[in-house]
Amino acid sequence: MPPSTWTLPAYAPSTMDLGALPEKVNDLPWLDVQRLKLAKFGISAMAKDYVLVKTLVSSGATDTSIPEVTVSRRAFTDFRALGVIAQYYAWSGDPTALARIKAQVLDWCAFNVPDGNSINETNFEWLLKAIIAVRTAFDASERAVITAWLNTLRAAKENYAFPANATRYGNHFTHHYKILLLCYRALGDEGAFQAALAEKCDPHLLVNFPYGNGAVLVPDDMPRAATDPGESIDYIRRDALHYHQYDLEPWLEIAILSGDRYRTKMDEAFAFGVARILDPGPKHYEFAASTDPFDQARWLGSHSEYLQPAAQYLPSHWTRVTLSYYFYRISLDPLFAGIDDGLIGLAARADVLSSYWAYWFRLIFRGAYG
Repeated sequence: MPPSTWTLPAYAPSTMDLGALPEKVNDLPWLDVQRLKLAKFGISAMAKDYVLVKTLVSSGATDTSIPEVTVSRRAFTDFRALGVIAQYYAWSGDPTALARIKAQVLDWCAFNVPDGNSINETNFEWLLKAIIAVRTAFDASERAVITAWLNTLRAAKENYAFPANATRYGNHFTHHYKILLLCYRALGDEGAFQAALAEKCDPHLLVNFPYGNGAVLVPDDMPRAATDPGESIDYIRRDALHYHQYDLEPWLEIAILSGDRYRTKMDEAFAFGVARILDPGPKHYEFAASTDPFDQARWLGSHSEYLQPAAQYLPSHWTRVTLSYYFYRISLDPLFAGIDDGLIGLAARADVLSSYWAYWFRLIFRGAYG
């Protein structure tokens, strides 16, 4: 069946002044309630300071309490908040929001020195999307600062040497290519963008989801063959839906950037995750058969709840995947309705969880970020 030609009507924000919106929202249309929340969260985010980090540190750290990791993770939170501010600005035109976006972008571009690390710098996602969204608001001297940083990021990504503990086919590369594509898009280099899709992302897809590809069966990388077309190599190696989720999150951003190029595999990968979540049994404990010694070392160093022995996957962690997948599929066909009601209910709680606000409002308001 060809995709629908029906287009989603653009949401016209209310002409009501933001300050005049009532405290009680039970008489407002649902979309204006969400607009009120976006305003509230955006203004709240602008009231908070942000940190600057010379070079981000987190990947491979088994102890998440050391100061360098703590401040980097605070920066990751700041970036997600920047995504909310950018979407608030898109719908309100609030000049204070634009000033904050510009300040945070310029401060980071002047201070940060990217090293190309695929996992640490995956968190540049909303910084790069903010640059893309308001690029015309920067003057020539500001654009020069941003362009210099983007070129440094580009060089770091293009020349990055992956660590020995990164599987040749795993999520490190997915996160890496997501940021590389956003960097090319922010620089306006469409030739490099298309070349990266063809030369990096297309081959990576075949080995990252290795079903039917016997050549990928390398013992150090993959202890067993894939049994489902949507099963990622990260799930196979780590025996954890957490890492299937962590691989699918950047893949969905790549898919959003590239149209229907990867639609079939995104459908399969999403369906695989949903099937695991809804599997009635037997119980599956995360990381129980992981072949990566890092998982145990990180548990001993951080005692993160998702790593604890005999822990099952928490369905609430699938929220970002659901929001991004639904946004992606609606962007291809506005009549798409392929998500289980229970998952919609799960995703509908996203507006109370700050880690998901940027993805929630992108879906609700169809924000064109990236």
